[in-house]
Amino acid sequence: MKIRTRIFLAFAIMIAAGIYSLVYWMQDEMKPRYMEAQEDTLVDTSQLLASMISAQAIKRTGDNILIDTQFIQNSFLELAQRNIDAQIYEVRKQQVDIRVYVTDINGTVIFDSDHDRDLGADYSQWRDVYRTLRNEYGARSTEDDPLYTDGSIMYIAAPIRFDNEIVGVISVGKPTRNAERFMEHLLGNISGVGFVIIIITLLTGLIIHNWLSRPLSRIQHYVEAVTRGERTALPELGNNEIGEVGQALESMRIALDGKSYVSDYVQTLTHELKSPIAAIRGASELLNEDMPEADRKRFLKNIANESRRMQELVDRLLELASLEYRPGLEEVEIINTHDLLRDAVDSLLPVADKSHIKILLNEDDNHQLRGNYFLLSKAITNLIKNAIEFSPANGEITVSTIQRNNKFSITVCDQGHGIPDYAKDRVFERFYSLPRPDGTKGSGLGLSFVREIASLHHAEVKVSDNPQSPQTTGTCISLELASR
Repeated sequence: MKIRTRIFLAFAIMIAAGIYSLVYWMQDEMKPRYMEAQEDTLVDTSQLLASMISAQAIKRTGDNILIDTQFIQNSFLELAQRNIDAQIYEVRKQQVDIRVYVTDINGTVIFDSDHDRDLGADYSQWRDVYRTLRNEYGARSTEDDPLYTDGSIMYIAAPIRFDNEIVGVISVGKPTRNAERFMEHLLGNISGVGFVIIIITLLTGLIIHNWLSRPLSRIQHYVEAVTRGERTALPELGNNEIGEVGQALESMRIALDGKSYVSDYVQTLTHELKSPIAAIRGASELLNEDMPEADRKRFLKNIANESRRMQELVDRLLELASLEYRPGLEEVEIINTHDLLRDAVDSLLPVADKSHIKILLNEDDNHQLRGNYFLLSKAITNLIKNAIEFSPANGEITVSTIQRNNKFSITVCDQGHGIPDYAKDRVFERFYSLPRPDGTKGSGLGLSFVREIASLHHAEVKVSDNPQSPQTTGTCISLELASR
């Protein structure tokens, strides 16, 4: 697994775990907070009712103190007649769901809002009543209450006082179901928001991951292309640390290519110059001896031919070197194919006429290409010149074009002896050449020149036999370019 993928996964896991932990913690903390809010309200309610009873419903008869519950009973009867329809966020409330009971100083129930259900019962041991009678904070929570069977009910008690003495207890109970429903709804929202935050965070992380890893992928593809020996330019990496790494790699590639390039060229040039230098040296040594005038002229001609061959070799090599060291095309323009081919053919008509060779131009249509006009013209000229050199007298050379999908192909065919199978994979190598019909050999740089121009245009050069040749031999070389 790639390091950047591991970093992204670690980031995603940490974010998801952090948000999940936060939601889990909030769920764990919500219920106590909701219960605390409900308990606070019940404390206020019980204290208010206790104060009202102390002020309005206590009677003294001799030594006895009586709590008149008629007051609170009338209040609950009137409460039962009220129509309630309250939409509290997601919860709709249509009835009062509190239970109130009052006990005397002994803990005996003297009023029960639940239709006097437990009237006369002994509640003295219930926690809320027991602690309140002892002037302590009394509260309890009970499940399985017949009045509220779908949850628990919380009771908060307050003392009823007369002359600053506790004479009874009032306890207010409220089911926790509504609070739980509020909590469930909130927790559902929190979980949904948490999930959305996780998704947004992961998408943001993915965008950042792609933004950061795209330059790394470009560097990787660039290095792989360089390793395969392809001509490629350093991609745009931005003005950052990754861009600095890319520039360092480019500088290293240029330095290594330069060393290898010089070494390779020195070796190949030395090898190719050995033969003409040896011929010139041998002819010059023989010229120091007495010989017939005809032999002297022949040796002088050999010296001139070999010198011209060396000059041609050096010139072509310099041209090829300037191409091979280019990272890409410097000037790109829209090229009219008819003008391009016509100029190339016209420039070589005198050479072809001298060898009694015809050049036929067959265009399927006029097209437009994107590229460097000068370089493409040089490539086509080299192909036609190579075909002239290997064509027999009175032969024909055909320059044809064809458009297939988004490919535009320029094909030059001759009627020569063809290229042997063993040489078809080598004709584009530097200094590799086959004997011409007259027995001479060229520099072996013409087709290498064509290959480099094709590489600069991201094109392909292919070699095949000429199916139209009368001798069933001949050669076709095709230059396949991307059409505009």
